[in-house]
Amino acid sequence: MSISNDSIAVTEGSGTLVATQLVGTKEYQVVMIADSNGHFEKTTPTWIYASGNSANVAAARTTHFDLFNAVGSGQIITIEALYIIPTLAAVTGVGLTWELIRTTTVGSGGVTLTGRAFDTTNTALNANVTARSKPTGGASTGYIHQYINSSSEETTPYAGMASILNHIPTVCARLQGLTLREGQGIKIDQTTSSAVGSTNIQVIFTIA
Repeated sequence: MSISNDSIAVTEGSGTLVATQLVGTKEYQVVMIADSNGHFEKTTPTWIYASGNSANVAAARTTHFDLFNAVGSGQIITIEALYIIPTLAAVTGVGLTWELIRTTTVGSGGVTLTGRAFDTTNTALNANVTARSKPTGGASTGYIHQYINSSSEETTPYAGMASILNHIPTVCARLQGLTLREGQGIKIDQTTSSAVGSTNIQVIFTIA
């Protein structure tokens, strides 16, 4: 990767130097993009929680995943991506409906998940940021944020594309991410009664 070849002083003849790059016969100021929290582009601490394959359930409603940012974490979570990935085992599947729900309390029970950093030098997640697969309690519903449709049938186009199909609408750089402040969380509920197949839920998020 090339780097800037020169610099200019903020105040001519003195002061802090600003990087420039020669293009043609002129020097142009070098600009580094940063987000609203001051992180340079590609440096925002990024993490993933993955539930692993979790059996679908024949019930009126089953929570497959919850993530909660408890009071005291000192962190703001922005969810950048949500993937709902069916197993590709040969089954006679059905269409499934899911709800992405904002929660007001932390989940309990189930299987505790470990967040994995995209960069191993990221500062560790605060202990008040937690996630679990199939919580058995807590995770109280605030409101339904989004409805999502999928399929447990492995031969459908959805099944083949699910691992790259982001259900968080990031169609424009100007849109806000799904933000979880202290005392806020999300859960993913299966609302279609079907025990056919299993599903891996992956949530990618950044920390500020």
